[in-house]
Amino acid sequence: FCPSDPRLQPSHCFSLPASGSNDALDCCLRTSAIPIPRKIVADYEEQRIQDGCPIRAVVFITVRNRRLCAPPFSHWVQRLMEKVDKAYQLKLWNK
Repeated sequence: FCPSDPRLQPSHCFSLPASGSNDALDCCLRTSAIPIPRKIVADYEEQRIQDGCPIRAVVFITVRNRRLCAPPFSHWVQRLMEKVDKAYQLKLWNK
C-alpha cells in the first residue's frame, strides 16, 4: 500500500502496474539514499526500465523479506551488492 500523496510515500513504496498484465511485477517508484546495513540484507535484485518499471533501482531483500529500493549508481549500493555477492560465493564454496 502506498499513500496517494507522494510526500507521504516511504522510499520502499511499491505498486502494481496499471496494465492488465499477467505478470505480478512490483516496481520501486523511488529510491532512498539512506544506506542499508549489510547485516539485514539477504539478497538483492536489479530493477530495470526495460522490464516495465518506471525507474532503475537495486532492490535489497532483507532477512525479514522486506524490499528496500536503492539508487543503482550510489557508491554504498555498489559496495553492498559486492558484499552480498561475495557472501553468496563463499556459501557455495563451503558446500
